[in-house]
Amino acid sequence: EQKERIKAATEKGIEKQQVYSPLVALRSAPLLSVAEKQAQKLEERKQEMSQKIRSYAVLRNRILEKMRTRDPLFKVEDVSTAKALLAEGRRKRQEELQNEEKKRWEHLEDCAAKGVQKRAALFDLHNSPSFDERLAKRVEIKTAELKELEKAQKERIRDAIEVGHSKSQQASPLLGCLRNPPDNAERQKEILEERQRHMALVAKEYIKKRDEMLYRQQTRTPLFSCDEVEDAQLQLEEAARKRKKEMKDEMLKQKQHINELQHKALARPLMMEAKYGIMA
Repeated sequence: EQKERIKAATEKGIEKQQVYSPLVALRSAPLLSVAEKQAQKLEERKQEMSQKIRSYAVLRNRILEKMRTRDPLFKVEDVSTAKALLAEGRRKRQEELQNEEKKRWEHLEDCAAKGVQKRAALFDLHNSPSFDERLAKRVEIKTAELKELEKAQKERIRDAIEVGHSKSQQASPLLGCLRNPPDNAERQKEILEERQRHMALVAKEYIKKRDEMLYRQQTRTPLFSCDEVEDAQLQLEEAARKRKKEMKDEMLKQKQHINELQHKALARPLMMEAKYGIMA
């Protein structure tokens, strides 16, 4: 009885194994040709690609939604305030230009009304100096005024230095000794004169160095010239174009490599197909 029971259980297990085995579907499946298998694989890959495209579209929509609903870099109030300020500045500038043009035309009309008929006057009137010429003339006048002002300031500084020296001499504790000199009055007088000469030389040297330093500051060359800035901009643009071209070439190579891999994967048979093909 035990042997029969064991035999029955073994037969039942073999039947279950044959029924639920994953190889049953493969054995019962019809034999397909290579073209049909490739078409089936291509269809599976198309379905996989469509699923990936759908997931990419969902992810892209989420990113676009985040971009649409994110906080702006600048507030609407700030932008509107800046626009209003710019508009106000443009309006004021336009009004100034209009007023200047209106005054100029009024001046011309006044001159015409007063009977400015002479040829020289008309030539001077209609051939007035240009903006650059007037600007250059005004700059020249302003430069002369600034030089005169600088000269007056230097004289004022020298006078202040002399007054300071005189005050320091008057308030000096040596003034009593100078008024009531001891026996070595001549020696002290020589020392005082030597010190005064030394102080005058030091003051002159200081003024000279200061003037030289101011002149160097006013006439120094800029750190960056226009040519250097333009060269740097051209170099940056050239580097950007070169980088863009390299990225395009790299992307093209990657696309070609991916297409080659896809063709190879579609053309290569699977190990299971090769195995069961040999068995068949």
